[in-house]
Amino acid sequence: MTNLIFFTQNTMASIVATREVLKKNHHEIKTIVIASQLRGESIKDQALVAYKLIKNSSLSFFIYKLIESKIYNFLLYWHKIIKTKKYQNDEAKTIEELAKKYNIPIITTNDLSDQDFLYEIKALNPDYILCLVAQILKKKVFETLGNKLINAHGSYLPEYRGPAQYIFYPLNGDQQFGVTIHFMEPGLDTGDIIFQKKFNYNLKHSVYKLHYDMALTFGIMLNEFIENYANKDFFSHKQDSGKATFTRMPLKEDIHRLKRKGYKLITAKDFFTYL
Repeated sequence: MTNLIFFTQNTMASIVATREVLKKNHHEIKTIVIASQLRGESIKDQALVAYKLIKNSSLSFFIYKLIESKIYNFLLYWHKIIKTKKYQNDEAKTIEELAKKYNIPIITTNDLSDQDFLYEIKALNPDYILCLVAQILKKKVFETLGNKLINAHGSYLPEYRGPAQYIFYPLNGDQQFGVTIHFMEPGLDTGDIIFQKKFNYNLKHSVYKLHYDMALTFGIMLNEFIENYANKDFFSHKQDSGKATFTRMPLKEDIHRLKRKGYKLITAKDFFTYL
């Protein structure tokens, strides 16, 4: 049996993917780390990170991320309070609730690059660390933990290295989205590829629905990694950096272009349909 640790956070995409893994392979996960969405020990530090996000992207995208995480978690709480069928079937439970059900210990941190935290994780001697986090990991993470971090990235690498791929697929008129399971390293999504796939999606749906579909696919493909790769030797291959394309934090003009193309970032129906 493999010693797997899960790095995740309480955003919609991370919860959906983590839930999918725990539902099928909870017996393989030894520890869950829940990281803050915004790095920082104090509210002031986290506010500074939020300000930088707005400055480097747009207020519209920041509001989307806020809705995507905070309102999603509020809806999970609502499902719990009224004991909906989805809650009873584990389809609307938080990571903390699922971890308690499966007796998986939880570690929380505001900074995945904190050295004391890294020593704590290293002492657990993980074989692999599955990552579903948005925090940028500093070089010392890899120096301390080694070549053990596995990421689910929302593109067919080396295409669309970078953040928020779910914005740029509809923006560029792509007919498919990709997901790559790969080793992480200090570069921007440059690690060796383990396996990857492409998927069709409905261009008429909202950006949130595409984001949700990608998150669900992250979980499905991480399950495939656990079942078909983690317990045996496997081959990974380097990316062809000459073919790399890049995304960036969505700017105000990007959001406006999406709207002109007829896309909505999110609809009220999304929250009650895609949990």
